[in-house]
Amino acid sequence: MFEITNFETSRRVRGTLLLSAALVVFIVLIIALFPSIEQTGIDFDAYIESLPPEARRAFIGDVTTITTIDGYLVSQFYQLAWLLALGIYYAYATGSSIAGEIEDGTLELVLAHPVSRTRLVVGKYLALVPSMLIVNALCFLAVYIGVVSIGEFIDTEDLLALHAFSVVYFLACASLGMLASVRFDTARRAQTVAVGAIFGMFLVDTLTFDTDYDWIGDIAFTRYFDLGEILTDGEVALGDFAVLTISAVVLLVVSAELFERRDV
Repeated sequence: MFEITNFETSRRVRGTLLLSAALVVFIVLIIALFPSIEQTGIDFDAYIESLPPEARRAFIGDVTTITTIDGYLVSQFYQLAWLLALGIYYAYATGSSIAGEIEDGTLELVLAHPVSRTRLVVGKYLALVPSMLIVNALCFLAVYIGVVSIGEFIDTEDLLALHAFSVVYFLACASLGMLASVRFDTARRAQTVAVGAIFGMFLVDTLTFDTDYDWIGDIAFTRYFDLGEILTDGEVALGDFAVLTISAVVLLVVSAELFERRDV
């Protein structure tokens, strides 16, 4: 299993470093703009209050102010670039793991070796964990150093908690991508379904939150990852953490079982 993981991890090193570099540059730009936004004197909080609830939750997140550095980071970086875009990235990356082997005709060669289908699924899945840890570590450092460099303060424990929570959220997204990967014969179709599922969850969560249909949004992973609650309020919902953990494990087990039973 770990031979597969090591091999797949080595193939993802370049992509992980490029992704990390892009996010770090974006973080630097976002933080560098904060002092000028503070000095404008514009009442951005009033603007936030004037937005429709759906737009506010989708683009700003669950924060009441963006004039503090933590609220600003949630609204300008973590809500879309982290929660949505990076969640989609890991679902997309996993989507090609098995489906790509089937499409290329290399799966039979792989299975000709003494390796079970379950080991193949788990090994390829675990290959994304180092990427998640590296991206989280580098972005954590970039945010902390950037905030300190402009003379602002951010709670280190809250920031660390957010990034630790992120790993479980990304694992859940990757598990969904793996389910799509073992279900479809082409990488493109599996990736499209995986990306569509994550984006669809985000929309469902946004449109149903705090409405009569709020219960529908319980299917969305984003419902269990409240960025504002963690970074601005310093509260970590262990129940939400458990839901994402269980979701990641269950989807991975289902993926492995489905792949074991599938005729390829």
